[in-house]
Amino acid sequence: MRTRLAVERLLMALLLPIAILWLAQRPGLLQLDAAIHDRMLLLAPHTPAPDILIVAIDERSLSELGRWPWSRDTHARLLERLAADKPRAVLLDLFLTEPSVDTHDDERLAQAMEKLPVYLPLLHANPLAPVSGNWPGFLPPLGLFAERAKGIGHAELTPDIDGVARTLYLREGYAGHLQPYVGALIANHPPGPDDTTDTTRAAPDRTWLRQDPLRLLFAGPRGSYRTVPYVSVLRGEVPGELLRDKLLLVGATAPGLGDQTLTPNARIRGVLPGVEVHANAIDNLLHGRNVYVLSPLAYAAWAIVPLWIALWLLVRMAHHALPIAFGLAAACLLTSVVAMFARHWWLPPAAPMLGLIILYMLWSWRRLESQFAYLRERAQALDALPAGAFEVLPARGAPLADPMARPKRALDRAIARVQRMQKLMDEAMHTMPVAMLICDEEGRIGSSNAAAVRLLGGGALPLRHDDAGALRGVSLPALIAPLAATPRAGATASPAATTDGTHWTARLHGEYITAEARVFRLEAAAFGAAAPEDRGWVIVLPELTAEREAQRQRDEWRRFLSHDLRSPQITILSLLSMHDAATHPGAAPPPDDLLQAIRREAERTLTLAEGFMDYTEAESNDYRFAETHVGAVLLDARDQVWPYAQANGVRVEARLDESDETVIPADGSLLTRAIVNLLNNAIRHSQRGGCVSLRMDIVAGTDGQPGGAVRIIVSDEGSGMTAAQLQALLSTPRGQRLVMKKDNGATTAQPAVPAARGMGLGFSVVRAVLQQHGGRIEAESAPGVGTTFWLTLPLRREAP
Repeated sequence: MRTRLAVERLLMALLLPIAILWLAQRPGLLQLDAAIHDRMLLLAPHTPAPDILIVAIDERSLSELGRWPWSRDTHARLLERLAADKPRAVLLDLFLTEPSVDTHDDERLAQAMEKLPVYLPLLHANPLAPVSGNWPGFLPPLGLFAERAKGIGHAELTPDIDGVARTLYLREGYAGHLQPYVGALIANHPPGPDDTTDTTRAAPDRTWLRQDPLRLLFAGPRGSYRTVPYVSVLRGEVPGELLRDKLLLVGATAPGLGDQTLTPNARIRGVLPGVEVHANAIDNLLHGRNVYVLSPLAYAAWAIVPLWIALWLLVRMAHHALPIAFGLAAACLLTSVVAMFARHWWLPPAAPMLGLIILYMLWSWRRLESQFAYLRERAQALDALPAGAFEVLPARGAPLADPMARPKRALDRAIARVQRMQKLMDEAMHTMPVAMLICDEEGRIGSSNAAAVRLLGGGALPLRHDDAGALRGVSLPALIAPLAATPRAGATASPAATTDGTHWTARLHGEYITAEARVFRLEAAAFGAAAPEDRGWVIVLPELTAEREAQRQRDEWRRFLSHDLRSPQITILSLLSMHDAATHPGAAPPPDDLLQAIRREAERTLTLAEGFMDYTEAESNDYRFAETHVGAVLLDARDQVWPYAQANGVRVEARLDESDETVIPADGSLLTRAIVNLLNNAIRHSQRGGCVSLRMDIVAGTDGQPGGAVRIIVSDEGSGMTAAQLQALLSTPRGQRLVMKKDNGATTAQPAVPAARGMGLGFSVVRAVLQQHGGRIEAESAPGVGTTFWLTLPLRREAP
């Protein structure tokens, strides 16, 4: 496998550069490079040289001097006018290859050329014309003009493949007879060596050569260089200071006259006249603004080296193929831009960028192919595994004729098996009645069932089956540490192990109590590999609420039977002993107070027994809910306590509207009994002449009671309670707030504050009835002021 990879990479390193170098010479990449080059030129124009002036044969000159061509006498008069102002040089961009009709005009022009340095262009000859003379391949000016010219050179503009002129060659011609560019002569640019010179041959070779390319950096669109009309100079309308010591280029700028060249900036302002292209070329030569191009060897290195760098990086960082390829492509483009603007070097970016893109595609294809081959093998291996105990394999279909379809079917079957097994395990976990969680080595919860959400969510989390992931990502040690029944060292720490090496699962063994008084313990078992990073934990939280509640009730009833019921019986026995002593011979008859005391204690025993029966019935689930008028319940409760109130000299005021039709779903008998217990307690703790108030009102809907509720208020003006007594009364049944204490490993409940106001089982009945009706109880009290209880019951009963 490794040998195959090495061979593939070697082929990429050798064949891809060859392909890129071949593509670089194709029209597509050449045009792309040309477009990028033109965009760069448009972004970096330069200021035209002020010492270059164009004497334009424009439309105004044609309209005033007549149709073209003009007589050479006109050109002679122009040169004579220019000679007076002493320009540095004049390029007469006219082809003087044929004599005039009037030979005197030619002689006058030749005489005018002697008065100042004049440069003349060579006309490119027909390729089929015979090759001879001093300028093979060109038509030179007439002899009398050539003798008097300061310099003669070619003025050929060579467009690229897209027809845009970007490059001008400083030497052109046949081998051994290369002619210099006329602008280079004007700019005194030294010509390079003619490597094609062959003195042994009498006639030049028929191969046309171009050497020393000059890639032009244009100053801007048409009209960038200062231009004056030909006719204005001829008539002396141009100041001499504007012409003195300038390089004057005399040429045609009128449309349809002379050569019009498409240049990179032509997309915005149109073509440039040939004379203006020569102005840009001379300006580049004078100030070193020409754009240099790479030699063939340097261009090959520029196109290939990024590919080799990318391939080396891909071998070392295979997973970062995209940033490597596109990062290097962007670097090539940025390097080309910087080289153009900073050094005037043209580095064509299309070839290396295309090579990097092709390399990325080949590399990604090979990686994907190897991954697909691996996945095919693993899918077939997984599909071949025997079925497990809980798995039913689908029936195998008929053999496939297409070999490419077999891995696809094997992968589909393997995925279906994994999905079925995952669904089976998820459903089995989430439907279990016991709270279960899956945690990682650090104690973070990865999965939980609905029972765990209900147990640890505090009742605020949704209980739907699809929301079992509400605890995902939560740290289990941090979540349950505050719920510990007794504080333990390190219980709030969440790391997997403390400094002494104890794992968090070992530290969290024990019992916990939630805010809803639900009791549970934690049991943990590891699964997976032995390495900590590959190991998980199954956490089970079995609930012990029923067991602890039964234990609490047993302890409570044991205390009740051992204290409350025994106390009146002992009193009765003591009174009977006094009666026996009083009945001895010679003793006086027993007083009436003794009999009254015996009766009182017997009635007390009966009251306790009835309270016990009331509490047992209130704690049961044998409630008969029906539509009940609240006003009728309150009036019935008032009537039941009226004899007791009269006996104690207390007035009961029921502020009720008998016409009120407020109806709630309730067990009227038990609800009446709960209100009677509160009224009896208020009467018992009121002074003679006091008043106990009973009233009701309607409460608007809230978060706890969204459908609204009815509120029953029982208030008195009795002895009242302290804040601690009131808290103890509202916290647990029988007026005791239980604090869990651990003694020798056993958890027991002990009272924290003495019972308040001696309500006994009466208030436990009230709490139980309110709980079964979905209501709540609140109270406010102060010593010597009195106590007020609020019983809030929903107007609509939610389904259990």
